Amino acid sequence: MTESANPYQPPEVDIQPPETGGQPGQLLDPPRSVSAGRGASWIGEGWTLFSGAMATWIGMSLVAGLIFFALNLVPLVGIVAAFLTPFIMAGWAIGCERMRTEGEVRFEDLFGGFGENFAPLAIASLIYFAANMVAMLIATGITFVLVGGVFALGMGGASDNMIEGGVLAGTLLGALIFVAITLPVIMLIWFAPTLIVLHKVAPVEAMKRSFFGCLKNILPFLIFSLVAFALLIGGLLALVIGLLFVSPWLGCSNYAAYRDIYIGEQA
Repeated sequence: MTESANPYQPPEVDIQPPETGGQPGQLLDPPRSVSAGRGASWIGEGWTLFSGAMATWIGMSLVAGLIFFALNLVPLVGIVAAFLTPFIMAGWAIGCERMRTEGEVRFEDLFGGFGENFAPLAIASLIYFAANMVAMLIATGITFVLVGGVFALGMGGASDNMIEGGVLAGTLLGALIFVAITLPVIMLIWFAPTLIVLHKVAPVEAMKRSFFGCLKNILPFLIFSLVAFALLIGGLLALVIGLLFVSPWLGCSNYAAYRDIYIGEQA
């Protein structure tokens, strides 16, 4: 008598990067600089990827959003959300690569970063998290010094209006400093998960390539950011429902940017 299959055994799913239908391509070393107008083209190429499997992409975006929302509801646990971000970015890249090479995306691609690439992604996540903490501490420290200096002036007889203006100016300056410090941190992680899962680049090397790829394409990213901001505002005005389309669309557009800068091809 043959042994029957266990009806309670969970189904197995393929959450590894796609193996068939083509290869990601040879990485350019160093990454190339493209024209400013390409920033808008990435949006259009992202739409092509997104529209080919719109329902799946929206479902993936909803699940990712719910995971982050749930984590942020719990005090301290919300820190885990920052750690998980590169894993979700990696899963999105896997889905986009499968869409490009096989003409489909699988829902389980969203969790593809938790497969064979878990260790290098975890290292990149830890570096990203630590860099964010350092940036936050520096910006917070500078803000406290500025605001504290204003209160010291108050104790010396400065008017209330001067104190209020000084506090506001110190806070705004601290926020600007925080943005200036965190921007390089964002550049470190922007393409790193994609390079890790699709090209097996080591974590530190992937973050270095990500930084220089962004640095060499400031103008295209400025155009990309302006168009993305307009789309996000439009999504909010559409009773927030529009964000269900815009968010995954922009995720696919980021993959188009990776193909352009690091492979030299359109998505």
